Amino acid sequence: MLKRFDTWGTPVLAAVGLGLLLLETRRPLRRRTRPRPERWVRNVLVAAPSLPAMRLTLLPAMVGLGQLMAPYRPPFSRLPEPVRTLAEVLLLDYLGYSWHRLLHSPLLWRFHRVHHCDLDMDLTTAWRFHFGEMLASIPYRAGLAALLGVRGSTALGFEVVFEACTAFHHTNLELPYAVERRLAPFMVTPRAHGIHHSMVERETQSNFGVVLTLWDRLHRTLRLNVPQQELIIGVPAYADPAGQTVPRLLQLPLEPQDAWARPDGSVPEHPEYAGPATALAE
Repeated sequence: MLKRFDTWGTPVLAAVGLGLLLLETRRPLRRRTRPRPERWVRNVLVAAPSLPAMRLTLLPAMVGLGQLMAPYRPPFSRLPEPVRTLAEVLLLDYLGYSWHRLLHSPLLWRFHRVHHCDLDMDLTTAWRFHFGEMLASIPYRAGLAALLGVRGSTALGFEVVFEACTAFHHTNLELPYAVERRLAPFMVTPRAHGIHHSMVERETQSNFGVVLTLWDRLHRTLRLNVPQQELIIGVPAYADPAGQTVPRLLQLPLEPQDAWARPDGSVPEHPEYAGPATALAE
């Protein structure tokens, strides 16, 4: 199973990444605040231990735990095809949503803030995760899925979709507004996820979905009415780019939690924008 992932999943993700990189370069959504080479080098170096950690730990755990639980006929194993596959996919996406919400809890935020304190967003932000966060996800994303009967083959197939969507909604790609307005009610888009990376705390505490926006709608965490050019990307306590060295980012989980404020004590804020929160703003 893992060999199949390496044979077709990895090339697919590489092709998706290259295509998104070219598109976001030609059609940027938000103005950059930092030089691209500075951020790219930093983000790739932070990702260097994280991506192998995913391949060597999370993916084998998804397969191995799924096979381990198969003889015990967990709940989803009793469903007929293709209902079972659909249920497995929806569960995996919901686990991605709920795990993301857990990452914003105090303990796991220590790891997840490495991702959020990037001062711009583009394809490389989708890779900028601390390897500790990847390891911490194994019991939840692999263990809980296996307990409920998700097969390893479904988990690996969905992981390709999961990673492709993560790359897509982190890009600085300006889709035509009419296109994105039609996509946003169903799937997470660059405009929607940009709001999640805002320095305004209530905006960061929204739009946790990975593939579908369904779970944000059900839990009332969907917020789409923030204009993109009003966004300031990052975490207020880490607004100084000089402090975002690779060694510091890798040891950031060991540092104390910071208040949601800039180093000068100011707190980023936006007014409550007019219109329903679920209406996509340009």
